[in-house]
Amino acid sequence: MTSERGIHRAGPALLGALAPATFFAVDPAGWYPFGPVKWLAVTVLGFAGVAVVLATRPVSLPRPLGLALGAWLGWLAVAAAVGHDPIYAWVGTPERRLGVVTWVLCALLLVAGSSLRVADSADTGTATAPSASNRRRIDADGSKPTGPETGAVLGGLVIAGLGVGAVATAEALGWEPDVLDVGSRLTATFGSAAYLGAATALLLPICLGVALTVTLPRPLRAGAAAAVPLLLVAGVGSGARAAWFGLVVAALTTAWAHRAMLVAHPRRAAGAIAAGAVLIAAVLLVTPAGARLSSLTDPDAPGGRGRLDEWRVAARVAVAHPLTGVGPEGYRIAFAEGVDARYERTHGRAQQPDRAHAAPLDVALAAGVPGLVAWLAVVVLVGRRVLRGLRHGSAWLVGLAAGLVAHATGQLLLFPLVELEPVAWLAAGLVVAATGGASASRRWVVPRGATLALSAAGVAALIAGVTEVRADRRAGDASDALARGDHTAAAIAALDAVEQRPDIVRLHVLAAAALVADEQGTLAGIRELDRALDVSPGDPIVLLARARLLVDRAAATQVPAHLERATDELRRLLADDPHNGALWREASRLALVRGDDDAARDADERADALTPPDRWAR
Repeated sequence: MTSERGIHRAGPALLGALAPATFFAVDPAGWYPFGPVKWLAVTVLGFAGVAVVLATRPVSLPRPLGLALGAWLGWLAVAAAVGHDPIYAWVGTPERRLGVVTWVLCALLLVAGSSLRVADSADTGTATAPSASNRRRIDADGSKPTGPETGAVLGGLVIAGLGVGAVATAEALGWEPDVLDVGSRLTATFGSAAYLGAATALLLPICLGVALTVTLPRPLRAGAAAAVPLLLVAGVGSGARAAWFGLVVAALTTAWAHRAMLVAHPRRAAGAIAAGAVLIAAVLLVTPAGARLSSLTDPDAPGGRGRLDEWRVAARVAVAHPLTGVGPEGYRIAFAEGVDARYERTHGRAQQPDRAHAAPLDVALAAGVPGLVAWLAVVVLVGRRVLRGLRHGSAWLVGLAAGLVAHATGQLLLFPLVELEPVAWLAAGLVVAATGGASASRRWVVPRGATLALSAAGVAALIAGVTEVRADRRAGDASDALARGDHTAAAIAALDAVEQRPDIVRLHVLAAAALVADEQGTLAGIRELDRALDVSPGDPIVLLARARLLVDRAAATQVPAHLERATDELRRLLADDPHNGALWREASRLALVRGDDDAARDADERADALTPPDRWAR
C-alpha cells in the first residue's frame, strides 16, 4: 500500500519539477549552454511525469477538447510527412525543438494536468472536507483548498518564479557570470531577454494568485509573495514588449471578469488603478523600458516596425502553402520563397530566420490552414475554461488563468518556445481540471501498453539527452580550441562531437570549419557538410557554408571540374534564393577566380544592394 501510494504521488511530483528544472537548467561547459540541458529536462521529466500520472489514475478530459487535440496532432503529423525537412519536422531542430515530438508532449501534459485532482485525498481519491480553519477562510475570500496533486505543480511554479526572479534581480544588481552574460538586457537562466520576458508573463500572475490564497500552506504563499517583486524586476529588465503586452491584457481581462466587485468597491478600484498608473509611469521614466517602447516606431529596430516585415514574409510563405504548410521546422528552408529585396536590405540574414514571430503564423507555416483551425480550436476550448477560472475561481486559479492569458496574448508577438510551452500546457491542464465537472469530461483508463510506451519515450529521451549534452560539451571544447588557434585539438573535439550525435547539423558545420582550419583540406570540410545535408537536405546555413568551400576549393586548385561544380551549385542556390546577399558575394568571388571581372562587378552590386548598412547590422 505504501509503495502504491508513493508511485501515485510520484507523477504530480515529477510534473511539479518540470518548471524549475527546465527554467534553471544551464550548462556552463556547453557550446550552447541554454539548449541541450533544457531539452533534457523537458523531455525526461515531461514523459516520465505523464507516464506515471496516466498509469495511476483515469484520464479526465472534455470530449471536444480531446477531439481538437487529436485533430491538431493528426494534421501536424501529415504536415510533417510531406514537409520541407524529413527528420527535424518530427524531432525538431536542436536550436528550436518545435517538431511533432514537442507538440505531442505538450498535448500529453495538458491531458495529465487535467487528470490531476484539484482538492483530493491521496489515500481515497475522494474530495476532502475543508478543516474548520479553512472553512472560515473560504467564507472570508471564497477560495477553495487545493490537494497535494495540484499543490505539487503550483509549488514547482512558485519555485521556478523565485529562482528565475532571483537570478534576474542579481543580474540587475551587477552579478552576472560569463555564461549568463549574453546581452545588454536581463536574460537570467534563459540566454534570451525575450524568453525571460515570456517566462515572467506566465509566472508573475501565478505567483501573485498563490500569494493571495489564504487556504494554501504558509511557506508556499510566502515563497510566492517573495517571487512577485523579483519577477517584476525580471519582467521590466528583460525589455520584452511581447511579455508586457501579455501582462497588460491579462490584467485588463481579470479586471473585466471581476468588474462587479470593482463597481461595488469604487474607492478600492480607483486606488488600485492610480497605484498601477504611478508604477507604470515610474518604470517608464526610471528604467530602460521607456526606450524599448519608443523603439516600436523605429522601422529598423529589432521587434519594432520591422516586425511587420517579418510577418509579411511569413504570410507570403504561408499563403503559398495553404494545405499542409511547410511542415514543422520547415520555415527556415522555405524562408527564401517569401523574402524580398526590401527585407534583405533592411534586416539581412546574419541570423537565419526560422520563425514568424507570431504564434498563429508559426502554426499556419507548420501545418497549413487546417492545422491552424485545429490549433485554434484547442486554444478556444481551453480559453473558455480559462475565462471561467478568471470569473469564478479562487485566487490561485485566477492567477493561473491570468498567467495563461498573458502567455497566449504575448505569443501573438513572439512564437512558441520549447522552454515554456510544455509548462504552459501543463498549467492549462490544471485549469481544465479545476473548472470542469465529471459530467463535462470523458474518463477512461489508459492501456498499459500506452503507459509503457511513454515510459520508453522517457528512457529514450534520457539517453539521447545525456548524449547530446556530452556532444555539446565536446563542441564547446572545439569552439574554444578554434578561438585560441589550436586547430588540431579543435578538429579532434569536433569530430568526437559529431560521432556522438551525427543527427545534429550544427556539429557538422563546426567540424567542417575545424577540419579546414586544421589544413585537412576543403574536401574534408565539404564531406562533413554533405553529412549534414543527409540529415537536413535544405538547411540554408549548411548550403551557404558548402558553397563557400566549393568556391574556396575552386580558387585553390583552378581545376576546371571544381570551377564548374562551384558555378553549378551557386547557380542552383541563387535560382532558389535570388535575394540572398551572401550568395551573391560568393558568386562575385567565383567570377574573379574565373577571370570574369564584369560578372564579379555585377554580383558585387547585387550583394551590396542586398546587404544592410553597417549601422543596421545585427
